[in-house]
Amino acid sequence: MLRRVATRQAPVTAPGVHPACANVPKVNDDGFEELCHLVTERDPDLALCGKDVTGYPWNPPWPLCEACLAVSRGEMN
Repeated sequence: MLRRVATRQAPVTAPGVHPACANVPKVNDDGFEELCHLVTERDPDLALCGKDVTGYPWNPPWPLCEACLAVSRGEMN
């Protein structure tokens, strides 16, 4: 016969994001989406993901564009 063993559940932790967040990058007051896109020296106005980044600030403190990262790693077909 098996004994019943008390088990402890791990505490549930809510994610540390705003409830209205829909995983969409914010657009700042200048009209730029707050993602840091990667470009090449050959065409600095076109991000690796295909977005036109003419006039975007250089090296902003925003999260990196996941599509640009994937292209730079050769993970896109």
